[in-house]
Amino acid sequence: IDQILWYVDLVVWAVSGTFPIGVMKYLTWKQTLWIDRFTCTHHLWTIPLILYGANTSLTWDSFKLSVYVVFVHVLLSRWLTPHCIQSGTNINNDGKGQVDGNKKDPQQYRYLNVNLSHDLWKDISFSFLQISIDNPPCWIYLFRLLWRWQLFNGLIFVGILRPLSRLITTFA
Repeated sequence: IDQILWYVDLVVWAVSGTFPIGVMKYLTWKQTLWIDRFTCTHHLWTIPLILYGANTSLTWDSFKLSVYVVFVHVLLSRWLTPHCIQSGTNINNDGKGQVDGNKKDPQQYRYLNVNLSHDLWKDISFSFLQISIDNPPCWIYLFRLLWRWQLFNGLIFVGILRPLSRLITTFA
């Protein structure tokens, strides 16, 4: 689902300069590093590459693999990657650096949140997607994230990817 949402954000941004979904908006943040902008391009080329490389219709086994990969990636991201890391300090009047603990300050902290493993991206404002608004415990947040992600992935698989893969193999 996230790759499809990237296509929507990219096309609308190219035409209007706005991000209707918000999944790409972090690329415009001042603190986003060039390496992050470069490595995130996988959201745009993964699906076309898989459809081209598979050279066959996608089966339900590919969807099952996707469910497994998303599950493992989210859990590993939550376990191994912090929500943010300290990346700098503020210089106070006496010339000494200090961190005041404001994790929203991009000069002090670098926002990571890999695979949405800590919370929904802050640029996404759709209310039905707000799964952490009540500040749930980790396991409840992850449960909400994973079932919705898999539901949306299933809908995209059935409605777009599988038919598209059949169409491609028909003309290949």
